Amino acid sequence: MTENEIKIKEIFKDEFIILIEKIEKDFVTNYNKKTNNFLLHHFDSNTIANMVFVSSFESKSGFTIEKCARKIANITYEVPPIIYSSQNIKGKKVVLENNISKHEPEKNQIIVTDIDIDNSDLTSKISKFNNDNKANNQKPSTLTQEKVKELLSIAENYKISDDNTKVKPVDLAFRDHSGILHIFELKLGGDLDSSNAPSNVEKLLKIYVGINDPNSKIYFATIYDKDKGKTWSGSIKKYLSFDDMCLIGEKFWEKILPPDVNYNKLIELYEEALKEINLNSSIQTLIKNVTVEN
Repeated sequence: MTENEIKIKEIFKDEFIILIEKIEKDFVTNYNKKTNNFLLHHFDSNTIANMVFVSSFESKSGFTIEKCARKIANITYEVPPIIYSSQNIKGKKVVLENNISKHEPEKNQIIVTDIDIDNSDLTSKISKFNNDNKANNQKPSTLTQEKVKELLSIAENYKISDDNTKVKPVDLAFRDHSGILHIFELKLGGDLDSSNAPSNVEKLLKIYVGINDPNSKIYFATIYDKDKGKTWSGSIKKYLSFDDMCLIGEKFWEKILPPDVNYNKLIELYEEALKEINLNSSIQTLIKNVTVEN
């Protein structure tokens, strides 16, 4: 096993041990809530306990795998906790201290910007830009990495003083070895409905405007491909050029993995990690205990 493979497996082990602890902490409470649902009274306690685990695992694993992705990307690139839109802002840490601390940069990446990305007028223009480029019956989305640069000229009109800098969380961002900043909105499977898709894209566009760097790219990415083997059907395709700005499943991981680890090896390392921390055994014990007690 290579050094990078060992690092990746340890990342999975560390983060999923924490996940198990979180699931165990509220498992009984969540189980009791399910048993109060008369619609489930027909099912036995073991079936309900399994439902509780799957629901809890899916809701909590998103944050866990996001942390794994940031740490894995950090093997290949530098993934800083704080990304400043300019060196001038970075130099004014005293002014920023309280603003930054509220967002816990040790847990999540954040951007710090002198663009008023919460300005209602700017938000309206971003929304219009998003709608103007969305797909219709005649053509796919025209929002590409090149097209999105048009927003930067608009952003210059919304600069604010350093004392009023804005701070926003970002799922993942890093500069590659050529200096290009890659910014990601990261989801588990990306199964967004038609109402959530535009808001997720606009969130990503706000971050892009906040970074205010023409040498940057934005992506909608997913941990796995919900439509594997089929043409991807996510609503996000209406708002972003699919081939240019969407990294689905394997394509996302190949973007951040070190050169000596491919996607298939990643899956293998993930499975080995879960076996080594006895995740299945821990969950079975949890399910057994809750069904016996209840």
